[in-house]
Amino acid sequence: MEKLATVTLDEKGHFHGELGGKGFDLTATGLRAVDLMLISIGYCFGLTVEAYAQHKGYNIKNLKIDVVGKKHEKENRYSEITIKVSFDSDLDEKQIQRVMEIGKRGCTVSNSMLKAPEIRTEFISE
Repeated sequence: MEKLATVTLDEKGHFHGELGGKGFDLTATGLRAVDLMLISIGYCFGLTVEAYAQHKGYNIKNLKIDVVGKKHEKENRYSEITIKVSFDSDLDEKQIQRVMEIGKRGCTVSNSMLKAPEIRTEFISE
């Protein structure tokens, strides 16, 4: 299954992103692309945890996900990303560990980073 995300640069110097008919002014957010990547990891992890908790009937409240990116000293990339998760629940340690495992394993964003896809570029003249 393929998805198409389109990023355009307008005459005012603003980047816009669109996917599936939904879009927004990326520049106006004040966030950089790497910021959006970290947010995407946290969001994806959270969606996965929420879906798993609902499936299992777990009562998880106040879910908070901090995603910390550590820049590589020499290369233009992160060398380490840590996902710090907290929530209120009556789960035992084993159940919490399972929630964490499912959150990591079920997240397409972090999985794509762990098993990096081939990235190709093509110039298309219009």
